[in-house]
Amino acid sequence: MNYKFIKYKYRFFIGYVIIGVLSLVLEILFFNFFNIIQNNQTLNSLISVITGIVFSFWCNVRYNFKISKSKRNLSLYYFLIISFSSYLIQVFLINKFETLLSYEKMRIITSGSFFWIAYLFHRRLSFKDFKKVGVAIYANGIENLKSIYDKIKTYPDFIHVDIVDETFNKKSKKVLTYKTEVIKGYWNSKFIECHVMSKNPKKWIFEIIQNVDRIFIHCELNENIEELLKLIKEKNCQSGIVIQNMDDLSVFEKHHNLIDSLLVLSIETPGYSGQSFKMDSLEIISKINNHKFRNRISLVVDGGVNNKNIPLIKSENIVSGSYVINSKDPIKNIMILQTSSQYEAI
Repeated sequence: MNYKFIKYKYRFFIGYVIIGVLSLVLEILFFNFFNIIQNNQTLNSLISVITGIVFSFWCNVRYNFKISKSKRNLSLYYFLIISFSSYLIQVFLINKFETLLSYEKMRIITSGSFFWIAYLFHRRLSFKDFKKVGVAIYANGIENLKSIYDKIKTYPDFIHVDIVDETFNKKSKKVLTYKTEVIKGYWNSKFIECHVMSKNPKKWIFEIIQNVDRIFIHCELNENIEELLKLIKEKNCQSGIVIQNMDDLSVFEKHHNLIDSLLVLSIETPGYSGQSFKMDSLEIISKINNHKFRNRISLVVDGGVNNKNIPLIKSENIVSGSYVINSKDPIKNIMILQTSSQYEAI
């Protein structure tokens, strides 16, 4: 295991530690400064802690976890609850044992003691919307799933399954829905979503829904989209729609209460791999990120994603297929996408 890989694997924790130390130093400096101005230790401590919390939050969302602006309000909500809960417990301990040690030493001891616990809560709640990368796998034809697993192992954050039938691509190979069960077996600890490219997706939904966590359907169908979204939700599965152009956003607005996620398809033609990223998709992504319902849904961008355009894509979920699967080093390319092309600089 080389040094660069270790830095990649623990990049969030390393960043969190560095920011945590800096915020604690800043807090203590502010505490001592205010103690010179006024003799109110409780107020000085509160102001100093708030300063440290604000500094820590901003640095983590901006430079460490890189949370998109559209998700920062929710991130801040959880961050404040966790941070102040931790602080109140620490204040209790400081008041109990302060006669033995100075305030500064007690803050260092208590912060260090609660550091790991706070990190676990922040990772799970405050910073859960960091940029995740999924690998696209087709449930058509004879694609060797074991070979794909051997290439990418468990490095993707989630698995994205594509189903394409003849209503979308007349040359599509036979749909093998049992592959979703095999994929679930290989990546049993990963979130699995499925993009159904069909004008008649209902039959495929019934065949795959027990093996996936989220299903995306298109806006222009031969079947009733509201009924399909309700069906997916009733089966305790997340529902989503595919956005290919600005007009599709009207479908989202109409059925927003039934939709958990949006998938921006950033290629020209659905059902064909290896296409180039459409730059005008960035405008659609921006529109979604500024939408009034943005906080209620997650965003996925799929199609033509590579090391060149990944820094431009403001989404918490990214899907890549050929850039990863067809490369000489698939795992390295996953790392590059997960770090927005910063892996080599780590």
